[in-house]
Amino acid sequence: MRFYRPRLFALPFFFVLTACQSLPDTAPERARDFSEQNLAIRQLPLPTAVQVDYQDEIKLLRINQLLAEEKGLSGRQRAILFYERGAIYDRMGLTAHSRYDFTQALNADPTFAEPYNSLGLYLLLSQSYDEAFDAFDSALELSQEMQYSYLHRAAGLYQVERYYLAKSDIEKFYMLDKTDPYRILWRFIITAQLDPQKALDALRSDTQLKEDMRYAWSIVDVIAGRITEKRFLETVSYGVRSNKELAKRLCEAYFYLGHWHKLSGNIEKAIYYFKLSTATNIHEFIEYKYSLMELAAIQIQLQEGLDSL
Repeated sequence: MRFYRPRLFALPFFFVLTACQSLPDTAPERARDFSEQNLAIRQLPLPTAVQVDYQDEIKLLRINQLLAEEKGLSGRQRAILFYERGAIYDRMGLTAHSRYDFTQALNADPTFAEPYNSLGLYLLLSQSYDEAFDAFDSALELSQEMQYSYLHRAAGLYQVERYYLAKSDIEKFYMLDKTDPYRILWRFIITAQLDPQKALDALRSDTQLKEDMRYAWSIVDVIAGRITEKRFLETVSYGVRSNKELAKRLCEAYFYLGHWHKLSGNIEKAIYYFKLSTATNIHEFIEYKYSLMELAAIQIQLQEGLDSL
């Protein structure tokens, strides 16, 4: 599927473990658990981090040439070129360039819905929540095709703990395609904040169509308890034909598994999974972006816990 706080990775992870080790009655057990998890992590499938696509570099040169040489472009044409260039920068991980181009697209044509959605996601990642919500509102007002604005708005409301409003948006997103395993997963993530058992029951009740062979249904099956996490990880690469395809699959899989472990209270494993999702370098996937957001949120929670000791 398609800005993290600088201090996120500034504190080494052993710092968190050191705080845990200050409790003598639980230290040996926690250290043993961490060693076991560390061993399990080393056995996880890992792709080579995806690099910049040569074809994207060629497209970038062509768009730059069009913007520089074509003086008779209409506002909408310029907006589309800025938006497409912003999308390329997004895939490259050049967030400042991408955000600038999405803004330029809106300056060229304020009625263009897509850049509002993309810019809103960047605002969300930089924790500018009010501005992000305004951007998603604008995208939805301008076009009924902007379904993912419901998801992003729900994710933002989830981050600021306005769970009932988030539930309303994620239900709208889900109802637009109840056969989509990704929508089912997102519905579970957000509604579990209000009623974990009810969210799990709803996920278990969703049925995979016979002709739908998307591997994401296997992630649903893990959370539903129909297959084990170990079995899923052993088979996640089946049918994959390239490193990039594997990276995309694992970017998604590790994100949703990370959320599942976070909901189960297994924060250490959740952190590893979110980090593994970002290690794929699939910058344009929302799972990559939201993994950064989750890591930032967890870091703040851990820091607050340390400050209270």
